[in-house]
Amino acid sequence: MSTVAGAGRDLDCDVAIIGGGGMGSAAAYYLKSLGGLELRVTVFEPDPTYARAATALAAGGIRQQFSTPENIEMSLFGYRFFETIGETLAVDGETPSVGLTPRPYLRLADKTGLAALKRDFELQSRMGAAPEWLAPSDLARRFPWMRIDEVAGAVLGGPSEGMFDPYGMLQAFRRKARALGARYHAAAAVGFERDGDRIVAVELGDGRTVRCGVALNAAGPRAARVAAMAGLELPVQAIKAQSFAFRAARPVADCPIVLDRVQGLQFKPEGDLFVCAVPGGAPPRHDDDFDPEPDLFEAEAWPRLAARVPQFESLRLTRTWVGHIELNTFDANPVLGPHPERPNFHFVVGFSGHGAQHVPAAGRAIAESILFGGYRTLDLSRFGYERILKGEPVREGV
Repeated sequence: MSTVAGAGRDLDCDVAIIGGGGMGSAAAYYLKSLGGLELRVTVFEPDPTYARAATALAAGGIRQQFSTPENIEMSLFGYRFFETIGETLAVDGETPSVGLTPRPYLRLADKTGLAALKRDFELQSRMGAAPEWLAPSDLARRFPWMRIDEVAGAVLGGPSEGMFDPYGMLQAFRRKARALGARYHAAAAVGFERDGDRIVAVELGDGRTVRCGVALNAAGPRAARVAAMAGLELPVQAIKAQSFAFRAARPVADCPIVLDRVQGLQFKPEGDLFVCAVPGGAPPRHDDDFDPEPDLFEAEAWPRLAARVPQFESLRLTRTWVGHIELNTFDANPVLGPHPERPNFHFVVGFSGHGAQHVPAAGRAIAESILFGGYRTLDLSRFGYERILKGEPVREGV
């Protein structure tokens, strides 16, 4: 990696990170921890409160139930990282916690999805995730509160699945990165200066221009806009994801995190409440469009909940909120590494709704790519931008 020579201004840097959420802050930490104190890293994040950051509003689940081997590897890495995050990201004797709570995912499939479920189960088993296959009769015995008439099979996740606090994770990475010397600047990137095919400076909304050796696009739902500033196309789109918290009159016991691919529903216990979501969602009308759809719960979510769990026929909605996810419309998998036409412009974007759990692995991977020109811990080269140019998607099916 080349560095900037003779840059004297306070924000000029070797690596400029656009976006200081989970991915950007994890990348900053790993760049400093692997690259050394002399490596100059500056993170540009216009909202230091993170009130509407994708990471802060994420559901906070970690699973190995994926159809892509690299996603399974990243989740296994992430769970191990969360188990020791207090020691790894401690600052001045203060040890952060993300409240890691083991709880398996339960993925349900009907007859049309049974072959894919079995194929993914076998992949997860080979990779050491230790899932459990449940026939309908097994499911009925294990979860007697669940209606299973149309379920043809299910997979219950292994010991490295559960829930965590994404906002706590973001702040832990940010605090440690700053302790190691990474600088955070509360301004938005609005453009780039180029010299041939290389990015040489970041133009900021506060009027400043900051020289850099490498630019990293970690802008989440705004990643396509940042790519366009570099003259590049990126098939990543912001999508509104709405969540609902409710209290059941008769709560169910021993409830896993349910991925119901039959009803089109996801729900999980959270304290004395339950949180659910339905797939889909429309692009936001503008960056500040976090307005919920008030009728969506009664029209879509509640009927599906009651169809799956009869005890959910009587419940009380307590809260609704909206977050923005970064959907890779090409194959629903992340885009990592440099762009072939901009060798010093890197991506860590496009995680399509499962990014929070992959922050530790992706942050380390992109730092290795920038510092060493390749991956050393996990080989995530299949997620490179080249597949988009070739029209060869690596599709994630879960």
